[in-house]
Amino acid sequence: MKKYLSLACLALAVMTALGSFCGCLDRAEVPGEEYILAARKAYVGLDSARVDVVNDLTGESEQIFIYKYDEVGMMTYSYLGVSQTDYIAQYNNGYEQFTEENGVVTVTDSTQLGFNAYSRDVPYPMADEGLILFIKAAVMEEGSYIAANDMAMEICHQYDITKIDGALYPEGLKGFTVKYYFDGEGNLLYLREISVIEENGSTSEHSYTIYITERNEVESVPNLVKVPGEDIPYEEPPALELPKDWGSI
Repeated sequence: MKKYLSLACLALAVMTALGSFCGCLDRAEVPGEEYILAARKAYVGLDSARVDVVNDLTGESEQIFIYKYDEVGMMTYSYLGVSQTDYIAQYNNGYEQFTEENGVVTVTDSTQLGFNAYSRDVPYPMADEGLILFIKAAVMEEGSYIAANDMAMEICHQYDITKIDGALYPEGLKGFTVKYYFDGEGNLLYLREISVIEENGSTSEHSYTIYITERNEVESVPNLVKVPGEDIPYEEPPALELPKDWGSI
């Protein structure tokens, strides 16, 4: 199954291949490094959360990931991904997996070859620290900065794409920037990933924002897969709700 769709931002594609790699080579600290590393550590320590990847042009969530660990560390998750050409939904409770891909539904269980269960020890990629992208070796000094006031902080990393394996990013990528937004206490609010793509002689900018909400507040994971003819609870994904103070500085 495809875990990610279209451009839904470079970092998620890179994350899938690199996992928790942060490129922390022996070099001087880059702007805001300590806050980003702390945010990654805090994220993997959560018991539950919801992740939305929002297309900044449309304001729509193109990917939704909701997960929760049980008392022994087994993960239950739901994933929803949409693009102009694809629709993917998946629900996995560690014992059964329901997948809908472009209208085709499949059901597998833990007794079948190829079934994947996830846990704290083996997390689903979007529950790993790599969701908060940081490849230190590729961060350029030029164009990277920190801007802050008493209420919020913005960290911007301009990436040297020649220092990221070319097999990991979209063809035609000409520029990549990640902006991280923190509150006044250094807690990550969200991050925005901006890629510049050249295709057929024209250049376009694609911007996606990743929100991590409902932290340790997910009571149960909704099943986002409609299974025909089965008495399986199905829920529409709830709308993304953000606190009023989640704005740019």
